[in-house]
Amino acid sequence: MIRRATAKDADHIAPLIEQAIHEIAETLTGTQEKELILQRLALFVTQTGNRLSHENILVKELDGRVVGIVIAYAGVDAAQLDEPIKRQLLAWTGRAAQIDQETEGNVFYLDTLSVDSAYGGRGVGSELLQAAADEGEKRGLRAFTLNADQTNAGAQRLYRRLGFVPVKTIEISGGQFDYMERPYANRK
Repeated sequence: MIRRATAKDADHIAPLIEQAIHEIAETLTGTQEKELILQRLALFVTQTGNRLSHENILVKELDGRVVGIVIAYAGVDAAQLDEPIKRQLLAWTGRAAQIDQETEGNVFYLDTLSVDSAYGGRGVGSELLQAAADEGEKRGLRAFTLNADQTNAGAQRLYRRLGFVPVKTIEISGGQFDYMERPYANRK
């Protein structure tokens, strides 16, 4: 079953976020200490109005547990969704945070896709990806977009096979990513 996440899912979602975004998780939490990263990611999931909020997450549930997540939101909301994270980082670290802008515009942005390794190879990631794509299309947005790490050949192949085309290169938390998009049918 794929469903909208709730704040109660936070402790199950946080490790899946960390598994998928590594250095970006350090940037978003202001620490390199894994336990603290997980606590802070879980806090963001419980809150509203930020990019990691349960409001922007769909979960795949199997056997009564969360086994995969997709975080996605409209590109036009991206900068606004980062503001609460920046404020929290200032409180935690005492200094203003720089968060790289990952998307913008009239698109639906796939921020994070992650599947518990014990459930890999069962189509969970594909199901979540399709559920997010469908949500963006329902919203009437121009394209479905994502960033693929240039060093991750497997992800690059998968996204190209699914119809995503690189549009530009961007830097996120020191890494190089291909910003890729797949236009929605009949949208320009």
